[in-house]
Amino acid sequence: MLSTDDLVAALSRSIDSRLAKALVAEADSIEEAFQLRRWKYTELDGGRFAEVAARIVYSVDSGNLSLTKSVDDCLKYIENNQVTHHFPEPQAAIHLDKAIRAIYKLRSQRGAVHVSSTYTANEIDSRYILESVHWVFAEIIRLFVSSDPNAVAEIIRSLARFPQPLIRQYGDQPLLQAISFTAEEELLAHLMYSEAGLSIGELIAAIPRDQSTVRRAASKLAGSKFRQVVLRDGKWLITDLGISRIELKIAEASKS
Repeated sequence: MLSTDDLVAALSRSIDSRLAKALVAEADSIEEAFQLRRWKYTELDGGRFAEVAARIVYSVDSGNLSLTKSVDDCLKYIENNQVTHHFPEPQAAIHLDKAIRAIYKLRSQRGAVHVSSTYTANEIDSRYILESVHWVFAEIIRLFVSSDPNAVAEIIRSLARFPQPLIRQYGDQPLLQAISFTAEEELLAHLMYSEAGLSIGELIAAIPRDQSTVRRAASKLAGSKFRQVVLRDGKWLITDLGISRIELKIAEASKS
């Protein structure tokens, strides 16, 4: 499959390289935010992705490059029957227009941007954003990457894989849905998921390893060489150092 750099280079043969780079970067950011259960950030990143995608569709359709034109102004051009259109597949431009508008409107109207007493960003909305971004991204790749059809097909297949948050609650028990994490990383992941912290008993119940391994991991992470967790009132809490470590691990795992 094409690497990120190869994908940007392939897209850049047909669209502005700055827009191509930004599109891939925003798509990656959305994936990471969803994995981290940061629903608000998934929606905010979806809005930025929509801005880049709208500028790409506009630049191809109009023949004019803009790095600052608003989503609405870009899409109004696509919807205008009185102007000349250059998009390779006119029907595809219309479908992209509707999908990009939906992403951007949800991001703007459902609480990710505006404070609301009745709504907070949630997993259902974030999953909708993620899947819509997958579709728009796949469509742009299909239309503008022609160097290696097999690689393009593999990229699109990879986008179709069912996404899942890193940790899912099954009954009363959280489960880390990854098997490549060390005991220390697994402990950090659970503490990041649980904002109120977890007792050592709760960690032992959540992590499918022997008790001594979990206890050693907690003690090591709390030591002066790491300082990635702290014990307060019987609860283990993750520190900023711990968050940095586990976010890096999750980002690496999402790309493997």
